[in-house]
Amino acid sequence: MTASDKKPVQVYLDAARLSKLSYLAERLDVSYAEVLRMGIDALSRTTLTVDDDPAMQLIGLLGEQTNSPGDMSVAHDRYIVEETRNE
Repeated sequence: MTASDKKPVQVYLDAARLSKLSYLAERLDVSYAEVLRMGIDALSRTTLTVDDDPAMQLIGLLGEQTNSPGDMSVAHDRYIVEETRNE
């Protein structure tokens, strides 16, 4: 992630949360911002379901009618070798 991908966010914290943030940043040897990012990631893992993941919306998008072999995920190396030999 580049700096241009990041957007500033202003957060107001009470004294207790600010103290926790400071403690975590010091203990983990990271910035306040990194502690907040880690917290967002942890909360999303425990709160969001798999169905909330946009990538999961791709599953089944092609339906049952595809030309791909049924064992593509298991034998992908073999298919890549076969395809590159035919070129």
